[in-house]
Amino acid sequence: MKYKNHIFDVGAFNGLDGIILALKNKNMMVHAFEANPDLIKIIKKNKQKIQKFFKIKIQNYKINNYAISNKNEILKFNIAVNPTVSSLNKFSKNIDKEWPGYRKAHCSFIKKIKVKGITLEKYCTDNQIDKINYLHIDTQGSDLKVLKGLKQNINLVEQGVLEAPLNKKKALYENNHTLSEAKKFLYKHNFLIHK
Repeated sequence: MKYKNHIFDVGAFNGLDGIILALKNKNMMVHAFEANPDLIKIIKKNKQKIQKFFKIKIQNYKINNYAISNKNEILKFNIAVNPTVSSLNKFSKNIDKEWPGYRKAHCSFIKKIKVKGITLEKYCTDNQIDKINYLHIDTQGSDLKVLKGLKQNINLVEQGVLEAPLNKKKALYENNHTLSEAKKFLYKHNFLIHK
């Protein structure tokens, strides 16, 4: 069955949000994207557990081990002590001042890996997707790059959510886009911002 409606979960972490979206939206294909291969294993286990618990087969959930960005190339991905803050970006030099106590508990990298980077433009073209009903982006400092990677296909997105720090000083990552940069990009492409 080819789906006409699609939900993208970019930065899927443990997959639970996307799996629940798949359960609640059976007429939509949920595309989960996660760069960390260790988390891909967890996503698969979580999907199996939910299928077993509900005695169902979730057909509308696709797992992709990619780093979504604005480039189609091999990228370096930083795995952190706390996997929720792993990122293509390095941590900010202001981290100890702006995020006291976070470096030791969360924000130090334990390894760097190479991952396949892909744009959503390429992914949509390769998979013949002509509409993204909902785009959830949580890529630890690269959310705006994900949107920019749609290029001319930005108009495929009907609605979604992304994260952005208030300013560069408060950003957790180096080269992190800001809230004003995200707003400027969204307004330029005729999106309405609800909050």
